[in-house]
This record gives sequence, C-alpha cells and structure tokens, in this order.
Amino acid sequence: MATYRQLRESLGIHEGLAKSRKEADPGDIWQVKKTGNWYGMKQGKEGEENPTDSFGSDPISKKKAKAYAVGGDPDKVDDNGQDEKEPEKEKDEKEPEKTSDNDTERSRPESVEGINDYQSELEKKRDMGIAGAGGQKASQGESRYCNALNTLNNDNFRKENKESIDAVAAGVKSGNIKLKKGDIDDLEAIGLDPKSDEGAQYIATREIFAEKELERIKGIKGSVFHQSNGFGGDEEAYREWMRVAYDGTLATRKILREDTDLDVSKPHTILQSEKKIDDDVAADLQKKVEEAQKAGNEKDEKYYQTELDDFQHFREYHDTYAVGQDVNGRTHIVSISNKKGSELRDPQNNTTPAKRLTVIQKDFGPKVAKKVTESLNKNIELVSNTKKTVIKEGNDVEIDDSIAGMLDTDTFKSQMKKLNEISDPDRKNKKGKPNPTAFAKWYTENNKKPFKDLSTKEKLQAMQGFSKEEQSNGKTPSYNPFGRIWTKIGENARNETFRKKHPDINYDSPSIDKSMKIKKDEQEVVEKAHQNVVNDITEADKEQGFPDEDGNNGPHTQGYVNTVMDAMHFNTYIDGGDKKMIVQMGIRGGQPSQVRGCLAELSGFEGNADDDKEGLKEHLKKRCRIDAESGSILIKDSSGERVLAEDTWRTAGADQKVASGFGDEIRECIMNKIDSKAAKGERGKVSPKYESLEGTISRMVW
Repeated sequence: MATYRQLRESLGIHEGLAKSRKEADPGDIWQVKKTGNWYGMKQGKEGEENPTDSFGSDPISKKKAKAYAVGGDPDKVDDNGQDEKEPEKEKDEKEPEKTSDNDTERSRPESVEGINDYQSELEKKRDMGIAGAGGQKASQGESRYCNALNTLNNDNFRKENKESIDAVAAGVKSGNIKLKKGDIDDLEAIGLDPKSDEGAQYIATREIFAEKELERIKGIKGSVFHQSNGFGGDEEAYREWMRVAYDGTLATRKILREDTDLDVSKPHTILQSEKKIDDDVAADLQKKVEEAQKAGNEKDEKYYQTELDDFQHFREYHDTYAVGQDVNGRTHIVSISNKKGSELRDPQNNTTPAKRLTVIQKDFGPKVAKKVTESLNKNIELVSNTKKTVIKEGNDVEIDDSIAGMLDTDTFKSQMKKLNEISDPDRKNKKGKPNPTAFAKWYTENNKKPFKDLSTKEKLQAMQGFSKEEQSNGKTPSYNPFGRIWTKIGENARNETFRKKHPDINYDSPSIDKSMKIKKDEQEVVEKAHQNVVNDITEADKEQGFPDEDGNNGPHTQGYVNTVMDAMHFNTYIDGGDKKMIVQMGIRGGQPSQVRGCLAELSGFEGNADDDKEGLKEHLKKRCRIDAESGSILIKDSSGERVLAEDTWRTAGADQKVASGFGDEIRECIMNKIDSKAAKGERGKVSPKYESLEGTISRMVW
C-alpha cells in the first residue's frame, strides 16, 4: 500500500512543520517568531483558498494547531494535551505507566540482571549499522521488533496518533488508496476483513508506526538508514521492515500470552541473540540450577536444568528470545526464530556449499561407502577452490572504461569502500595500535601517490597487481574484495534492471564479458558439485539394493535427507519445542506443533506425530527422496508427490550459498494452521479489550 505520506499527498495534504505561512502546505503548522503563536493550515474545498487558524504559544496550542491542520477538532485536545478521554479500562486490564520512549533507562525490574541495559545498548549499535550475522537490514529489523515488544503500548500509540491514523484509515476505506495484495493477505491472515473498519485501522496504525520509525532513524546522523551498506536512504525499504516489526510484535505477544508458560503480567524482555548475552543468560540458569540443588529443591532443580538444556539447544538458531518468569516467579525463556516474509518463502537456513558438504560427511558416520566419501572430499575441494580460481581469473581482466564505469555506480559502493579501507596505511586495531593490511603495506612500498587519490581504474589495477604477486608467492588474498568484485560485476552486468539504470556502460566490452564468464563458471561449479554428490549418493544406495521393495531409502539417501531436515529445523520441531519456540514469519507466528503436524499429514505418516516423534523422523528419512535436478526433498503417497523442502545450491549475488526453505505444499499447510488458530482467537482485532490486554503485556519501559 502507499505510505502515509503518499496517501496524505493524494488527498492534497502535506503534514509537517513549515517555516512560515508562505512555505506551508495543507497539514503543516508553523510558529510566528514575533508572537510565538502557532498556526495551522488545512485542506480547503475545491476552488477555495486553504484556510488557516491561529492558536496560542504554549505546547498545547501546538497540538491544537496540528489537530486543526490534519482536519481534526482542536477543541478535543484537552489542557493536558490529550485527545478526548476514552472509557476507563477495567482494573485487571489496566496498562502500566510508561516513561518517554526517548528515555534510555528502564526502571522496571528485570528477570536476569543487566539484560535491559544490554538490549538498549545493542539497539543503539544496530541504529549505527553495527550488525549481526544477518546483515544490517535484518539486524535493524530485529532490533526494532525487540524494541516494539519491549516498549510499544499500542493503545497509547493509537491515542497519541489518532488524527494521523484516522486520516489514513479514511483514505483506505474511501478507496483513495488501494491496498496491495500483500496488505490484503496480511489482514486475512489475522482474521480481519480488508473492507472493514477494523482492517483499515490496523493498516493505518501499522503505517503510522512505520512512518514514526522512519522519522526517528532519519534524525540520527550517520545511522544505518543513511549508510550505503544499510538502507542507503531508501525510505520505502525501511518502512517495509518496520511494518514487519509491528506485525511481528502483535503476533508474538499473542502467542506469548496464549501458548507459552511465560507470565506476561510480570517483567519480561525481548533480546536479540548474541554470544555474550546468551552466555550470561545461560550462566544465570546454571547458577539457579546449583542454588536449587544446594537448597534441596528437586522440583526447581529439574525445572532450571530443563530451561538450561532448552536454551542451549535453541540458541543455536534463535534470532531473538523472551526472558521473563513463569507463574511461580522462576526465570522462563521462549526462543524466537525471525523471518521477514509472511508468505513463509524466506530461507529457514543459509550456509555455504563447503559447509553443507562437510555436515553431510559428518552425518554419514564411519559406515559410509568409499565412493561417497571420495565424492564429498572431491566436491568440498571443488567448491572451496572456486574462490581461488575467481581471484586468479580476475587478475587477468583488463580494466577498461566499462569496468571502471560499473564500479563507479552506487551498486558497487560497498566494494569500493572495502578496497579503500584495506588500503589505508594508518589503519588501527580496536586497541588503537597500527594495523595496516598486507595490501596497504604493499601499495605504500611500491607507490608514491596516495591510494585515495587514484582513479577507480588505477585502484583496480593496483588491486590486481597485489593479488598477482600474492598468488605467485603461493598466497591467496581474501575473497572480499579481490574475488567478489569480479563475480559482482558478472552478476550485475547481466541484470536487466542494472543495465536499464546504467545504459551508458558498454556491456559488450570484452572485460565485462570475461567477468560474466567468471560468474557463470562459479555457478556451474556449485551446481556440478551438488549434482555429483546427489548422483554418487543415489548410486551407492543402488549398489546396496535401495530403494528396497517397500520403497525405503538406503543409508546414504537417509543421511542426506536428515541433513536437510536438520537445516530446516524439522527434527527439532518434531522433537518438541511447543511453548518454548516461536517461528515468527512476518505477520504469522508459528509453533513447532504446526510444523510437526504438517510433516505428518503431507508425508502420509499413520502414527500419532505427538506421541511417536522418533517414528515420524524415521518415516521421513526412509520415504523422502532427493530430486536429482533441483535437490528438493520430495515425499510421495497415494495422492501424489509433494515438495517438503527446497534445498537450493547456487551463487547468491557474489557468494556461494545453500538455501533451505519450505516447499510449496508444506508452506500452505503451515499457513493454514496458523491462520485457522488466529481466526479462532482475538489476534489482529482492534477491539478495546484486545488492545488493553496488549498493554498488560508491555511491562518494560525505557
């Protein structure tokens, strides 16, 4: 859907703070310096001048001017600066008092000492582009999701932004702006009619939340929003992540309240997973195990040992997690796996071909056929050596104007930034001591002209000179940037969007053609390595008489299928995790029981998946097969063949990647189970009762 700002502009309204009446548009307010009075301009009728009105000079008058400018009633802003009062809530639904969202200290108790301050500091780092493993965008999205879960009082937010929300909702209802399919799908997923007032209110509230978040990050100088490696100033891209944060917040709160043993009426904090804080939380649990043991409290000792074991298990792949208490006041943790897309199309696991092949090799154990062992070793070496080959072939690319022209575009900002960073002779380590790279030392010793003063063409030629010398001495420079630059050139040179954006570049250049070949060769090596392993696994099982007469897989195919099930966390979801793990995918919050149920249903498992978990895992290993062409994991029963998991081996952008995700059939099954549960409850509905319950959940304050 269009953004809040676009919607207001489509209605002829431009909300903001103007310098004077002369510069004001409908929706703007301004202050006259001489008197200090606040003025507002609202949209006039067609053919008429836009009317204005003046108010006092105090903060309340500013709010009244704003209410007037956006088409609201300034008289409904009372002396406390609040909108007209809403009905009082029942005592058991009372929302906690909140300090300002700008405060940096949370005053409420915390279930594990130090976690609130840690999360607050981490959010500041994410704002400045200091990212986790998922990269700057995903890390920032998760950070604001945690912040919203910890601080957002949805009732108060809607009251404080009532005029703006109502304006957007009115535009949605009137049809001045059409909802995108994704917006409609999101509303239907949480049981709301896209044509209803409730649906319009949800979309509008989400849009204003995203707009407020955008305003916040834009106001931070040098933030991840402004960084080329982050959002690069792309406002809509940032809004998109903030919409996901809002959706995820409400969906996660519902599951925490209804389907976990976390007591949401007690202080709890949502954390982004990082080794240090995870270690601290684990140490706290271990301490509580020992304290219960020393006190002779077997019940609490068992409880905390289970908490510790679960936490250590799920920390291997959770992205965020809730730390709070159960009804008995004991530390309780719920792990959360975060994915951006509501359609469940995001990969559930990303790794490299070399790492996946190593995992397969380890999983097979000592009884694996010699042929398969040799195949794995050979293909691990094949994909590992590809990067060396890319660097070597890149050394021979002639740096012409076309190559330099591509590197001068915004698409290659990060690569050029990396090259400039590693060329700095004054580079220092974290302790402030001189720490120039080998490339910086080499360049300084062999050149008088500062690297920063070189043209792009000269910089690339210097990069090649160093790389050639390193490889001639039996050394291999780092793939980034000495190899990645060439694969990225090859990737973008054949991209139609890039070509249309930069039509002046000569894409018929021999140098660009060679770069495209480097990229293509790397892709073919990754695909070939995967195909080799699948073929050798299949052949090894055939030699042992598999599949057998009942259609069961041989040991090698079972081993391969098991590695994909591990990558997809299927084995973990089968084993349990109910009430302890949330799979938050956009607006949809899933649970292990839903994944487990779909695996059983789609695979034709005849037992009870909840009672016979080992039986379900064995059934899948024996009955799933590997698609020889795509690498997908398929299951076949009387009703046909279905894709349970997509296991794609490819080069993604400039890197090699193995991405494992849900197959279409299981994706639809899981979404149906999640949506069916949502439709039965209060989730997504913006009734006063539901909103007030949300307030009860938001216990931690800044």
